[in-house]
Amino acid sequence: MSRGIKKWTEAAIAKLLDEGRGKGRGRTYMPWVYITDLYSEGRTHEPYSHKTGRTHQLLSDGERDAFVMLEWAHDVVDIWEQYPLPRELSLDFAGQIGVRHPYYPGTHVPTVMTLDFVAVKAANGKEVEEAFSVKVQEDLNDPKVVERLELERAMCQALGMPYRLLIKERMPHVKLRNLHWIRDAQLDPDAIEPFPGFYEDHKARMVQDIAARRFDGPLVDYCAEYDRRYSVESGTAMRVARMLLSKRALTMDLNNPTPQMAHMDCFKLSALPGRLRAIGGA
Repeated sequence: MSRGIKKWTEAAIAKLLDEGRGKGRGRTYMPWVYITDLYSEGRTHEPYSHKTGRTHQLLSDGERDAFVMLEWAHDVVDIWEQYPLPRELSLDFAGQIGVRHPYYPGTHVPTVMTLDFVAVKAANGKEVEEAFSVKVQEDLNDPKVVERLELERAMCQALGMPYRLLIKERMPHVKLRNLHWIRDAQLDPDAIEPFPGFYEDHKARMVQDIAARRFDGPLVDYCAEYDRRYSVESGTAMRVARMLLSKRALTMDLNNPTPQMAHMDCFKLSALPGRLRAIGGA
């Protein structure tokens, strides 16, 4: 039950629709539910995305991992979480495939079913939408969960939207750990730098530095030396390197379990000195 809604009613649902829940694009998109709307015993996350320009509402660790992979993908240009499906469609398809439509607990109000994610992808000059549901392996032992997934799949098929089920335990854990490591270096919108443009200056300087000379050693040693040479706080260079990786100005093998210990030869520049935009990158 929502903290903002003491009881789910048709009037309450109509109010959310009037607010624009489930509508918008980019920074204007509003998910159907927010973390503050829900009583949840699970872990929730509110990451800010520089790609979409807003804070996302994620209701589990699995959703957080799926979000990080979608955000990293070159072809994904927008991400809509907690995306509502038309109830008239879900009620109709529940009858067609012979499953019980979910209802809000303690009510006779049919639930507004939501997809965990709809990813907007750029393909051949057009934008296409792809749906994702995220579960843990144990969920698939629950017949009600399986019925709901089948209902989601049937609705997405009717809407002409590809549908994929992601199982948390089957996601690429090393790659995910590296993606979290990379994106955690990003500055929050309200972050305070030592001086305005501090990290932009050092990103450009590091690109020039890596291009100008070969360092015979691992990333961690290169970063320690960089910190000393430029008299910056310890850890600054490692954060700058991760920022360059985030922009794809610097690339690495995302399946390397210990990237900090990888030799500098394993890191390749895809940006020109004096220019931070990655060549052919996003």
